[in-house]
Amino acid sequence: MRLTTSARSSNINKQLKPLVTRCVVSGFFISKTMKRLLLIIVTTLTVSTLSAQSTDSFFDKANREFAQFQQKNTDEFDDFRQKANASYAEFLKHAWKEMGIELPLEPPKIDPPVQPVAPQLPPREADKPINPKPLIFKGISRIDPPKVTPFPRYEIPEVKPDEEPFMLPMQFTFFGESCTVRLKPGAGEVQLPVPTNQYISDAWKQLADGRFDPMFADCMAIREKLKLNDWGYFQLSKRVAEEFCEAKNSNNSKILQAFLMTQAGYKIRMGRYNNKLFLLFPCDDKISGKCFIRFNDNPTPFYLLDEDAALAQRITMCEVCDAAFPGEMGFTIDLPQLPELPFASSVMRVHKAARYPNLRVDFEANKNLIDFFDTYPQAPWKTFALGSLSQRTKDTIYPILRKAIEGKDEIAAANILINFVQTGFQYKTDGEQFGRERSLFGDESLYYPFCDCEDRAIFYSILMRDLLGVKAALIYYPGHLATAICFSNGKVYGDYVEVGGDKYTICDPTYIGASVGMTMPNMNNAEAEVILI
Repeated sequence: MRLTTSARSSNINKQLKPLVTRCVVSGFFISKTMKRLLLIIVTTLTVSTLSAQSTDSFFDKANREFAQFQQKNTDEFDDFRQKANASYAEFLKHAWKEMGIELPLEPPKIDPPVQPVAPQLPPREADKPINPKPLIFKGISRIDPPKVTPFPRYEIPEVKPDEEPFMLPMQFTFFGESCTVRLKPGAGEVQLPVPTNQYISDAWKQLADGRFDPMFADCMAIREKLKLNDWGYFQLSKRVAEEFCEAKNSNNSKILQAFLMTQAGYKIRMGRYNNKLFLLFPCDDKISGKCFIRFNDNPTPFYLLDEDAALAQRITMCEVCDAAFPGEMGFTIDLPQLPELPFASSVMRVHKAARYPNLRVDFEANKNLIDFFDTYPQAPWKTFALGSLSQRTKDTIYPILRKAIEGKDEIAAANILINFVQTGFQYKTDGEQFGRERSLFGDESLYYPFCDCEDRAIFYSILMRDLLGVKAALIYYPGHLATAICFSNGKVYGDYVEVGGDKYTICDPTYIGASVGMTMPNMNNAEAEVILI
């Protein structure tokens, strides 16, 4: 059947679309080659619509051009990666200097030793609005949205079909997920008995010779499948390196982890002391309890995330290699979304509101997710406040909470939820429960038998934002953390702080029996800070 010029053009466009889509999905950078290819396609399309050339010959040619373009770009990327690793290996021979290790930052001191109880009021009076009273606070800061490091950073090297039958699988579990990474024959453990400049450089050359590319590719695939953030990929690379090297915290496993991190585009630095290699990770957020190093031209501290807090008390100086891997990106502990880990049953916890007997939540956490949270360092409160709850937890508790506040106005609903948090959770300080200061993600507050004021403030802020859609803030008093809510109806009940024309009412989920607008006794507002979420 003969096609008209219009019909032929339409038919060509339909067939061309998948080809163009392939170009876009492949993620290739725009180069002279790409421009030439597009010019060829457009020119050929124009000619084909005006001539009697068959569509089959057009697409045969276009596909050949695309295959040639794809191979050229793959070769260009491989060439770049080889040069980047070769240059980095040379830097590792020379770019070392002596630097001081700084003492870990102390976490904020909070938690009243005993949970305070508000004056007992009759239920009717407890529901009445409290006369508004503006409070003056020391300072105001804002919590920025979670940081997301761009992904993917580099093209992932592919295993050629003729190499696949010879791949050797290495199986392991990662927070309940069964994982496999492939190894090329001959990808034996890189030996780094002593971390001298030459040994480290030679080890890097071995890692970068292509034998570990399948391992790296599979790590990136696992990262994408489980929706891991930067901290999650840090844990994954550590798990793979230690499983492969059959030794935790060894020089061999450290340099393999460094390779897996740099190939993914992360900014890291290597250091050493007493013939021991360690890794440093930059983070703009203050991490408590971890030693760190500051480079002269970089205000961002580099943390020794795997080393214990007592390190700087034993060793004050070390050698660090300040060599940047080409194209490196940052590193953040923000959690823009929770990892998607297999479910594992935990103990059942029951949470009941004292004033509302029908409000009861029976909760069973995902133990794999709890174990992942347990690896987290003591980060700023924003990390936990923005971490939210897992979808499974929301599906479990939100229908119950929504039913409890159904038909209520914002203030009445806020009072129901605050009583649920005040009385449905047992109080204990972090020192008593964990032996150290530690903030909890929302799922952890529901899982552990006890929680403290910061955990309650964070958890309540999540409930209010998710269930009522209001803006929230954290109020940091010296020694205590509370919540403040900007109610959408504009009415203010009790103590409040005004920020940019918005009035945030104090809501303290640790002050047992206190309704919205009541500040815990002996709180010095003049020394308190408002942290807008």
